[in-house]
Amino acid sequence: MRKTLIIGFIGMVLGVVGWGGFNTLMEATNQMAFCISCHEMRDNVYVEYQNSPHYQNPSGVRATCPDCHVPRDWTHKLVRKIQATGELYYWATGAIDTPEKFEAKRHTLAKREWSRMRANDSRECRNCHAFDAMAFHKQNIKAARAMRDAAKAGKTCIDCHKAIAHKMPDVTAEHRRMFNALKPEPVSVGDAVTAIEPQPLSTSISGEPLGTLAAGFPVEILSLENDVARIELSGWQREGPDNKLYVRQGARIGKATITPTEALEMRTVRSVEDAKTGQMWSEVRLKAWVKTDGFMHDPRPLWDAVERMYEDNCSLCHALRAPSEYSANNWIGHVKSMTRMTPLTRQEAALLLVWLQTNAKE
Repeated sequence: MRKTLIIGFIGMVLGVVGWGGFNTLMEATNQMAFCISCHEMRDNVYVEYQNSPHYQNPSGVRATCPDCHVPRDWTHKLVRKIQATGELYYWATGAIDTPEKFEAKRHTLAKREWSRMRANDSRECRNCHAFDAMAFHKQNIKAARAMRDAAKAGKTCIDCHKAIAHKMPDVTAEHRRMFNALKPEPVSVGDAVTAIEPQPLSTSISGEPLGTLAAGFPVEILSLENDVARIELSGWQREGPDNKLYVRQGARIGKATITPTEALEMRTVRSVEDAKTGQMWSEVRLKAWVKTDGFMHDPRPLWDAVERMYEDNCSLCHALRAPSEYSANNWIGHVKSMTRMTPLTRQEAALLLVWLQTNAKE
């Protein structure tokens, strides 16, 4: 009996010592000094963090690396520490051991952390920031309104607050790399091909300008003359001063812009009245000429690049909306108001709108 008690006591002591040692080790890895002990962190994100309000501010309250990246409660903290052991492999292999390597992976690393924070409802942010603790009357009007709206909509902190402690990655790099990889392909008579970029149209091989075919829309090659092709466009026009050719009646998905000219070869197939607006829409067919050096047969790589552009750029201020959440016409206003807050070019925004409209809820 006495021997059993002694063994039990020794086991308990060893357990306490072991547990204390494990907990001490885990807490030692939960200090900012440990986080910046490797030059990858010390020379990159730590430098940026030192210029942020989380490092130095009027109140003197500092949020360190683990405050933002490690949960406080023990269970989630342990899970996060276990997950972090996988990062040791990339450290050992030198995946980001130079500024150039780090910049190349900055967006990937940032997206991974943004996704983690969104999945846990920005748990670490809420350790210090809570809607019910905010004095909205002390905030400026714009901030107070945004915070109240976010609280009502159930938004999470990371939806709006990115790059508050570190530099924003280049969110255009990946989709532009994908766009640059798209190569025009040779075309033949009878091919159905898709424009990679907007293509100027003309009334004949060397005729007057007729308008522009938008990127992303397929056309059929009717005939070829050297590097110029004759094509047929079909679509819808609405009455009034509108020079656009639309994909379908009632939905303003712009397929081309058409310049009225006497040389325009266009015929009207039928006319219908739109039930919602009372406007008359006409289905038309027209012939035009276009250079052949801007088309591809399979448009999927183009749309893959556009989808990547949407994911990377339109998730900076809010959670992504599925294209099917809005109608084709509704997307026009959304894209117009939102793209001014992104680094997208006008051409990229136009292609994004086409993708959203093509996959809209109709």
